[in-house]
Amino acid sequence: MTSIPASDTLQFGTDFADDTNLLYSIKNKEQNRNRNIVRNLNTDLKSLNQWLLANKISLNTTKTELIFFRKINTSIPNLKIKLNGVRITESSEVKYVGITFDEHLSFDTHIKLLNAKLKRANNLIAISRHYVSKDLLQQIYYGQFYSHLNYGCQLWGQNSKQIAQTIVIQKKAVRLMSFSHFQAHASPIFKELKILKLPDIIKTSNIIFTHNTINNKSPNTFKNYFKTKQTHHQHMTTNNPNSEYSIPKGSLEIPDYKTKSGKSTIRYVCSQDWNLALKKLSIKFPTRYNSSDNWLQSISANTLRYFLKQYFIEEY
Repeated sequence: MTSIPASDTLQFGTDFADDTNLLYSIKNKEQNRNRNIVRNLNTDLKSLNQWLLANKISLNTTKTELIFFRKINTSIPNLKIKLNGVRITESSEVKYVGITFDEHLSFDTHIKLLNAKLKRANNLIAISRHYVSKDLLQQIYYGQFYSHLNYGCQLWGQNSKQIAQTIVIQKKAVRLMSFSHFQAHASPIFKELKILKLPDIIKTSNIIFTHNTINNKSPNTFKNYFKTKQTHHQHMTTNNPNSEYSIPKGSLEIPDYKTKSGKSTIRYVCSQDWNLALKKLSIKFPTRYNSSDNWLQSISANTLRYFLKQYFIEEY
């Protein structure tokens, strides 16, 4: 992935293989100044085209799409955006690096497409289970099912209602793998097969992302994205992870969002998942917790992933 140099108006631009995107943010006060917005966007597109040509990359005008990310009740501004003299028409959804983004960022279309892929993977598992060993069947699961389930789940999987059908499909997959009754309780099967449930896969992605960001291993866009929570006293109810009201050392500040959309943001959800994981793992590993204020931050991402999988599976 290559970052495209930003201009005065360009917010963010990236080039991934043969896919290039340009992100432009329109403030509320600018919505009525369409002429300036059009001029700035067209100038940026021209500059982007020149930068790509200088790097021996050409833009395909016929495949270039325009999408306005907006709230449901917000109207689309009437903007005439052109590339090489050809007007770019608006789309309600675009596919970028394998994820379908819709104009309201609900990811409904992506989840529908994903569920269709997972159902086909279940058909493969249903047939293969009669002819292959248990270990090979798990390899098929991870190669044909989990790979789709895990990819981008941090984006499309934050709304529990939207992924309800996906969870049902995953339960069917583990029942097929274990030759269980189609109505069998799924949790013991997940535990037996040592396979994470979708909500825990998403939590793991959130926590690993937080770990990488705190350790400055994420892109510069996420620098100072999370803030460590400061405690002002040393009462046992504060620092003791066994206390219901404890704030373990190394906890993050939870953003003070009041709206439902604010509480579904990556920053809010990741901070919550990190704090809960820190508390649970500190209870599980008291020696590590007492040895360092930032013990969870200091361990490797692979070790953290192992600890999380072990903890989630034990809870099933």
